Amino acid sequence: MAKLGSRSLRYRAFLLGSAVGAAFAGLAPSVVLAADADTGTLEELVVTARKRSESLQEVPLSVSAYTGEKLAAAGYSDLGNISRVAPGVYFEAPDRSRPLIYVRGIGTRSYDGGSDPSVGVFIDGVYQGRFGGLMVDLADLARVEVLKGPQGTLYGRNTIGGAISIVTREPTNTAQGRAEAGIGASDISGDTLYSLSGSVSGPIVPDKLLGLVSASYNYRDGYQPTRSQAGVNTGVRGGSEDSISLRGKLNWMVSEDLTVKLAADYTHMDGPPLILVSDPLGRNLGPGALSPGFTLPAATNDPYRPYSDTSDIFLKKKMYGASVTADWDLGKVTLTSITAARKLKIDEVNDIDATSLDFYVNPVTDDAEQVSQEFRASYSGEKANWLVGAYYGREVDDRNDSLVFGPAAFLRLISGGPTTWRFHVKAVSKSAALFGQFTWNFTDKLSTTVGARYSEDDKDVLYDSRNSAPVKIGVVPFVRDVSRSWNSFDPSVSVSYKFTPDIMAYATWSSGYKVGAFQFFATSALTADQVASPEDAQSYEVGIKSTLFDRRLRLNAAAFHIDYKDLQLLRLVPAPPPIASLIVIGNAANSKIDGLEVEGQAILSDAVSIDFSYAYLDAHFDKYVFRPGQDFSGNRMPRAPKNTISLAANYDRDIGPGHLTARLSYAWRSKIFFESDNNTIDINSSEGSLGLVDASASYKVDSWTVGVWGRNLTDERYRRQALNSTGNAQRNIWAEPRTYGVRVGYEF
Repeated sequence: MAKLGSRSLRYRAFLLGSAVGAAFAGLAPSVVLAADADTGTLEELVVTARKRSESLQEVPLSVSAYTGEKLAAAGYSDLGNISRVAPGVYFEAPDRSRPLIYVRGIGTRSYDGGSDPSVGVFIDGVYQGRFGGLMVDLADLARVEVLKGPQGTLYGRNTIGGAISIVTREPTNTAQGRAEAGIGASDISGDTLYSLSGSVSGPIVPDKLLGLVSASYNYRDGYQPTRSQAGVNTGVRGGSEDSISLRGKLNWMVSEDLTVKLAADYTHMDGPPLILVSDPLGRNLGPGALSPGFTLPAATNDPYRPYSDTSDIFLKKKMYGASVTADWDLGKVTLTSITAARKLKIDEVNDIDATSLDFYVNPVTDDAEQVSQEFRASYSGEKANWLVGAYYGREVDDRNDSLVFGPAAFLRLISGGPTTWRFHVKAVSKSAALFGQFTWNFTDKLSTTVGARYSEDDKDVLYDSRNSAPVKIGVVPFVRDVSRSWNSFDPSVSVSYKFTPDIMAYATWSSGYKVGAFQFFATSALTADQVASPEDAQSYEVGIKSTLFDRRLRLNAAAFHIDYKDLQLLRLVPAPPPIASLIVIGNAANSKIDGLEVEGQAILSDAVSIDFSYAYLDAHFDKYVFRPGQDFSGNRMPRAPKNTISLAANYDRDIGPGHLTARLSYAWRSKIFFESDNNTIDINSSEGSLGLVDASASYKVDSWTVGVWGRNLTDERYRRQALNSTGNAQRNIWAEPRTYGVRVGYEF
C-alpha cells in the first residue's frame, strides 16, 4: 500500500507540475489541421464533439480531429489508419470482422455478441454496435473526431475508453460531383490494387431538398499467397479484397425551423480473409494431439507465403443501415431526434491450425441487427449552455462458431468418427439511458461544466453448444439461457479558464462503465454460467490549448490519470471435479494508467507546415492473478506502447498552371505486448518498436488531379496481432508490406 500511495503522490505532483508549467510557458493545445494557403496561417477547424458547432480550440476536452480530405490524400483508405496520426490510439485489424481498438490503453480483444466495444464508433451520431461494422471506408467523410476518456454525458451510447465520431459530407445546394480512379501494388508479386469512387451532390428542389449519392469500389489481389507444404498455391491470398460501398443522403428543409435528414448506406465485401501463420516457438495445433501417421510440418520461414491445406478460406461481409435525423430549432432551444437501424452479416471460414495439415477449420456465421432511438434537447445562451437526452438501443447478435476436425486430429480418431464442435450464441442486448450536461460561463474567461448519465443495461445470452462425435470429448452438449442486468450512474465535472482569447486551460473528471461480458466458446454449462461484472473507470485530466505566433502554431497538451477497475480479461478459474479449471472471461485485474499527450501543427512558411504528436503511456496491472502460481500484477497492459511519436511535413503551393500538395510522415511506437503475461508464458507474444513512413503528393490543374501515395515505404514486416489465450497455440497475423499507387480525379 505504501508503494501505491507513493506512486499516487508522485503522479499528482506530476499532474500539477504539468498544468502549472504549461500555463507559465504559454503552451497551448491543438490538433493536426490544415494551413490556409491564402494567409499562411492555420485554418480554424469546427467540430461537433459537444453536439454543437464550435472551434476545436474552444472544447475543454481531449479531442483530435482530422479532415476526410487530408486522410484520403495521404492514402489512408479505412478507419484503421487513424492510429498513424492520433496519439494514444491503437487500431489494428487482423481482418475486417475483428478490429482491435484501444484508446489510452483501454480496449477489448473480444468480438462476439457477449461483449461490447470499449471504444465506441459513431457515424453521424449513430452508434455502431457490432465489432465487424467498425472498419469504415473513409470515402466522402467530412472529418473524424477522436474523443478520449469515458463519453456518456453527450453520446447516446456509453463508452468507457473513448469515442470515434465520423461525420460524413452533407449534400450541397449547388450541383457538384467528383470521380476518381486508382491503381497500386505492393512488394509481394501478384498483389495489385484497383479503386473507383465517385459522388454527385446537389439540389433536387433548390433550398428545400438536397441530395448526395456516393459509391466506391476496391479490389486487391492480396499480399499473402497461401501454399501447401509442397509449394503448390491454394488460390487463397491474405489481404485480398473485392468490395463495393454505397452511401446516400437527403436533406429536407421542411421549414425555416425544421430539417429532416435521411441517410442510408450499403457495403458488400469479399475479403480480406483471416490468414494465420503458425509460430515456430513451442508450437502446438490446439485441442489434442496429431493422429498416428501424421507429423508436425516445419514452420514457414516466409510469413508472406504461409502454409495452408485448404482453398476454402474466405470472409464475406454485408452491412447496411439507415437513419432519420430531425432538428427542430425553437430559438435558443433545439430538439433533435435520431432514429436508426443497422444490419450486419458475416460468413467466413478460417484455417485455424495454420499449417498444411487437415487438422481443423473454423466456419463462422454472424447475423447481427440493431435499432436505436435518441432524443436530445439543447440550449445555447450567453451565460449557459445545456443538453439533456434519452437513449434506447436494442441489439441482437446470432453467431455460430464451429471447429471442424480433420483426419490429422487425434481427437477425431478417439471420438469415433467425424467431429465438429459448434458454439451457437444468441445475445440480445438492451440499453437505456438518461444523460445531460450543463455549462455555466461565470465570466468571459471562466466556465464550468457538470454532467451525468444513468444507464440501465440488460443482456440475455442463449448458448447451444454441440458435439457431433459419437464419443463426447472436450465439449459436452448443452443448452443454457443466461441473463444479467446492470445499472450505473456516471457523473463528470470540468472547469476551463481562458488566459487570453487564444490560450485556454482545463481540468476534467469523468466516470465511465462498460457492461458485463459473457463467454464466447462455452464448452459446458458451467462455463456459460461465468459472467464478468461491468468495468469501471475514473478519469482525471488537465490540459491546455492555444494558438500562438499570429495563428502560425497550435499546440495541445494533456496529462491524465485513470483508475481502471474490474478489467474483463481471460482467467483460469478452479472448477469442480473432474474438470481442473476453466478458461473464462472474468474480472481479472485492476490497473492505473498515467499518461501525457502533445499534438499540434506549425506553419514554417507560406508553403511548408509540420504536424506532430507525442504520447507517453504508463499502463500496468496493479493486480492480476491469472491462476494460482501465475501472477501478472505489475505487467504492462496489452497494446499499450509506452511511447508513440508522429511527425509529418506538408508542402502546399501553386506551381506552374496548377497546385501541388505533398506530405511525408513518420509514425513510431515502442514495443507492445499482445498478451498480459508479458512473454513469461507465450515467449513470442510481443512486437518490438515499429516506425512507418508514408508519403503522398498530388497536383491539381483546373478540375483534374493526379496523385501518388505510399504506405510503409521502408517495407517493415511486422505482426498486427498474435492470437492465443496465454499458453495455448499461437497464431500470427502479419501486416501489409510496402504498398503504393497512383490516382486520377476529376471534379465538376
